[in-house]
Amino acid sequence: MSEREESGAVIASANEIQRQASDPLASVFVSASAGSGKTKLLIDRLLRLMLPVTRSDPATGERHVLPGSDPARIQCLTFTRAAAAEMANRLQARLGRWVSLPDTDLDRELESLCVPVTPETRLAARGLFVRVLDLPGGMKIGTIHAFCQSLLRRFPVEAAINPHFTLMEETDSGLALANAIERTLSRASDDPAMEARLSLLAGQVGLEDYLGRIRALQGRVARLRQGFALWQQDPRAIERRYRRVFGAGDASVADLERACVASPQEATLRACAQEALPLGSPTMQAALTQMLDILSRPVAERDGALWTNLFVTQTGTPRKTQAFCKAPIARDRPHLPEAFTAEGERLVALGRALAAQRLVALNLALFALAAPTLAHYAQDKTLRGLVDYDDLIASTRDLLSDPGAAWVLYKLDGGLDHLLLDEVQDTSAAQWEIATTLIEEFFVGEGARDMEGRPRTVFAVGDFKQSIYAFQGADPQGLFRARARFEALVTGAGQDWRTPEIGVSFRSVAPVLALVDSVFASRGADAGPSRTAGDAETPEAAEGLREPGRTHVPRHRSARPGEGGRVELWPLVPREDRETVDDPWAAPLGNTGQSSAPQRLADTLARWIAEQIGKPPQPGQALLRAGDILVLVPRRSAFLRALVRALKGQGVEVATLVGVKLTESLAVQDLMALCHALLLPQDDLTLATVLTSPFGGIADDSLMALATNREGRPLWTVLRERHAERPDWRAIWQRLSALQQRVDYATPYQILADALGRHGGRARILARLGPEAAEPMDDLLAAALRFEALHAPSMQGFLHWLEASDLTVKREAEAETDAVRIMTVHGAKGLQARLVVLPDMTGKAPGETSLFWKREDGVDLPVWLPSKDLPSDAGERLKAEENAAARAERNRLLYVALTRASDWLVICGWESGKTRSETTWYDSCQAGFERLGAERVPFEGGWPGEMLKIETPPEQQDLVRPSAQPGVFVPVPDCFGKPPAWRALPAPHEDALTRPLAPSRPESARFGIDPPGVSPLLRHAGQNTPRAQALARGTLVHRLLQWLPDRPPQAWAGLAREWLMRPAHGFSTGEADRLARQIVDLLTLPALAPLFEPGSLAEQPVTGLAEGQVVLGQVDRMRVAADTVYFCDFKTNQSPPRGGQVPATYRRQMAAYGAVLGQLYPEHRRVAVLVWTEGPSATILEGEL
Repeated sequence: MSEREESGAVIASANEIQRQASDPLASVFVSASAGSGKTKLLIDRLLRLMLPVTRSDPATGERHVLPGSDPARIQCLTFTRAAAAEMANRLQARLGRWVSLPDTDLDRELESLCVPVTPETRLAARGLFVRVLDLPGGMKIGTIHAFCQSLLRRFPVEAAINPHFTLMEETDSGLALANAIERTLSRASDDPAMEARLSLLAGQVGLEDYLGRIRALQGRVARLRQGFALWQQDPRAIERRYRRVFGAGDASVADLERACVASPQEATLRACAQEALPLGSPTMQAALTQMLDILSRPVAERDGALWTNLFVTQTGTPRKTQAFCKAPIARDRPHLPEAFTAEGERLVALGRALAAQRLVALNLALFALAAPTLAHYAQDKTLRGLVDYDDLIASTRDLLSDPGAAWVLYKLDGGLDHLLLDEVQDTSAAQWEIATTLIEEFFVGEGARDMEGRPRTVFAVGDFKQSIYAFQGADPQGLFRARARFEALVTGAGQDWRTPEIGVSFRSVAPVLALVDSVFASRGADAGPSRTAGDAETPEAAEGLREPGRTHVPRHRSARPGEGGRVELWPLVPREDRETVDDPWAAPLGNTGQSSAPQRLADTLARWIAEQIGKPPQPGQALLRAGDILVLVPRRSAFLRALVRALKGQGVEVATLVGVKLTESLAVQDLMALCHALLLPQDDLTLATVLTSPFGGIADDSLMALATNREGRPLWTVLRERHAERPDWRAIWQRLSALQQRVDYATPYQILADALGRHGGRARILARLGPEAAEPMDDLLAAALRFEALHAPSMQGFLHWLEASDLTVKREAEAETDAVRIMTVHGAKGLQARLVVLPDMTGKAPGETSLFWKREDGVDLPVWLPSKDLPSDAGERLKAEENAAARAERNRLLYVALTRASDWLVICGWESGKTRSETTWYDSCQAGFERLGAERVPFEGGWPGEMLKIETPPEQQDLVRPSAQPGVFVPVPDCFGKPPAWRALPAPHEDALTRPLAPSRPESARFGIDPPGVSPLLRHAGQNTPRAQALARGTLVHRLLQWLPDRPPQAWAGLAREWLMRPAHGFSTGEADRLARQIVDLLTLPALAPLFEPGSLAEQPVTGLAEGQVVLGQVDRMRVAADTVYFCDFKTNQSPPRGGQVPATYRRQMAAYGAVLGQLYPEHRRVAVLVWTEGPSATILEGEL
């Protein structure tokens, strides 16, 4: 069987599985790998539920046609709003197409859905579009949170919730929690017990860490409810559970500390120490002397830390006997090491018991402070009528599980026949409870059938391998528990239950899927050349992707036969070793970040991506657009910002879809500083920041002239008194004073809108910071409107809200945007691209958490392990479990990243150290490439190494050749009209007048070939070469010649010198002085002087008719004097002619200008000048015109 035939069989098998999964008479739980068409499957399932279906009577075998289900009784729950919108749009588009589809085409589509083709089914299919449109609110397709919100609004009394509740914004949630923490801490001084707990916590964590722990608990408040309720009833019950968690006995901390220094073998230790003292080394004698000194004191006066340090190491293990006696003595007198070792072991056991007691005390203190804090937080939400997303889930779960809420289930059950669940691998435990409660009524007694006699069904689709939202509460293992529960309900009702698996990808080509299978096939212990023999065993790459009870990850198959594809693994960018600086006082003139490994990779990737746009990935394939490229990173980092800058520097359109903090934008920081200055003008530092910001526009020298010698007066006062002295001071004072007069009365939005609009702030900020500053400014205005809708509109309150809320702006991809998308792997879930680049593949895994969860005696308890100085067997077990779960999640995240690529996948990264202590994504991928026997080719990206590549070319398609048989001529009927007569006539010859000449582009006319210019690659190939420096200098001269003549001549030298001395130009003081003098000398040449006198024109268009030819052009400078016309052209990218020989092309160009000007001014003499900015120098052309 050929590859194409085998692939055809694979596609047919996948289609058959999808048909079985979309059977509307069966309940189905589908496991669908990446790219297998989950959305299409859901749409097919929805359509088949709404259309008639044929059912066989199990008793008689007769076939009956059952009508379709009511669309209003179908509920579809998705994971994201974007997925819900996509599903709804695709469903509407398909139903809309059926309305006007010819019968034969419609019958073909109905047959593909296994729908009986009859006139009645055709009519039903065409009528679905109107039925769905007529539904109040449309089809019930939405997120689980949207479903919960609508349910709570229907039953607010039963849910004991405000019927007019408002969904809480993330910013308000953070502020409300901060206020609750502040209330709890402020009341601690009135409660000695709480004050003691707070003092205990203060010894372990700082304020920020404490706030972080409370925020982490707030995100899991649903798990805490039972524990908090028990704490209110019996705090000792929570303490007993914590003691069981840590294995802590009944002994108190004081008892254990006393036991440490009161050794039961004190007499033996004293005798052994005295015996070993004269036989040891000086170090041993010092330790033994200290031991005897401690033993000589009363127990109450002994230092437990010193005693423990004698026998226990910093890592918590007993010290070796060599610390007290030499090896020969230990052999001859074995009772000495036995006594010392026994004491060390006793102290280690006591240390662990003491650590367990301290952990119990710390966890109780955190629990006791978290309970009132989160109670205050909940009370604040209730008083304000607010709910957050966790409240939606928790309240709905409580509503549906309440035994007294049978009325709710009855009403809900009466309007719901079929439930469809999408992306179930990302469902949390509480969400599974809601889904299970909903469908339990589906399969009980008469309720197992809908109104049309069809079985009520549940449909779930997901992929365990793509569960990557554990930080949001996703429960990967819950998927299998829910599947087992669903199966029991369905089979218990005697209905059809199916669990198909779809492993065929309609997205990715074979090389991409082969790499995915290889990466997650087996262990990766050989996965990296930088690993050493001493490294720990590499965890299995498939960890977290195998379903329970399976030994391997299912392999993937591609449904794209014969289509070429490629996967590449670039060598890592080597780490730049810092050179030793001999002079410690040498000024850091260079930017070290420019040569760092991440920066090198960002620059190289940007150039490479710019080169690929507009090219086919492989011969015969479609050209690559910017929108076909997706760059995925595991997290926000400095590399991401560097890559965005580099891509924009290459002129590539970029859509950064990574959530960013609003206050990190420079534009937002400038505007916030402006608001602070308006509120407190006496703050000199903030005001100075505003004055030199884009909004202020004052140069540093101007600020120094304003700020110095003010004799302690506020800068605002000095600006008010002296603003008339300079134009820039006057302009900023007018803007600031106008805004400051309104800051106490206008809303924050009005102040910001005026600053950005009427006072020109937006234009100034965009001019300095670039177009990327536009979106943050719009987001700031939107945040101001949001704040005003929820709070009193004061500027002080807005700034506090903005700074405390830590607002994050999240952007979503626009379907029509042709730009390179950059986003995190989490944000790319469900997306795909022809070219996917994974550049940050060597980053470390997220840091270990210190907050865990343990279910003890039916109650979920937060377990906090604050320090490594408190060893605990229970804590180590929890850490091991958490690390294993984190590795599994990280492997699943890598799977999602790899499977976003459809045609081309590029993997790269940089070395961050000499060795890597843990397996990185790059190591796992490298092992996968090597197992596949990837081709090794020299890498040409700018650093040494070999690139691993797997590529399959596209199959040659048979070209459709025209038939050699002559075609049959069929005349067009007269009813279609006659073709116009001009179509039979040859096109007339184009007149010369319709083809104008552009003298500035001589190669387009009859001027000859333009002399060789400077290659644009020169500026990239060698910026320090003399030729490149001359080119850059010529560009600067051109700009100065454009605007210097409009300034007073006496200021030319100073202005030119000041501008050339800017750091970006790279001139020393002497070089800037010399070049400024040359430019002034050029401007004052007698031949050029008329061109820069008053009345001269810059960038003057020249258009006319010369010898029957239209001439269109533009001269850089021109002046019409009494009897002479002067005009010149600047040559920026050309070298001055040698020996005064001007190329004929330029002479003809200037002659064309002269011919046009001669017709306009026939009595005037014409003088043409070519100015070579690279010199600079000038060549006068007069007689040749």
